[in-house]
Amino acid sequence: MDKKTVQHIAKLSYLHVDEDELTTIANELSSILAYVSELNTVDTEDTEAMGRAAAHTNVFRKDETHPADLECVAALVNAAPDTSEGYIKVKAIL
Repeated sequence: MDKKTVQHIAKLSYLHVDEDELTTIANELSSILAYVSELNTVDTEDTEAMGRAAAHTNVFRKDETHPADLECVAALVNAAPDTSEGYIKVKAIL
């Protein structure tokens, strides 16, 4: 990869690259691209495609409803410092 390509990539990425860093970055990017090219030669014909390297399972509990304990709700509303029509009033946060 040449310096002009690195400058173009930097411009597209909105990155500032100093002139003295261009050669180093060009060499590093060339090494990365060479490695990716080497990976492309690996035979993956019999390999099953996967979305992630680790198994992923749903860790959430099932959503279940339960009847409200009306006495508990009334006690909570009565204990609040400010209420309106059976609801607890709180200060606006926005």
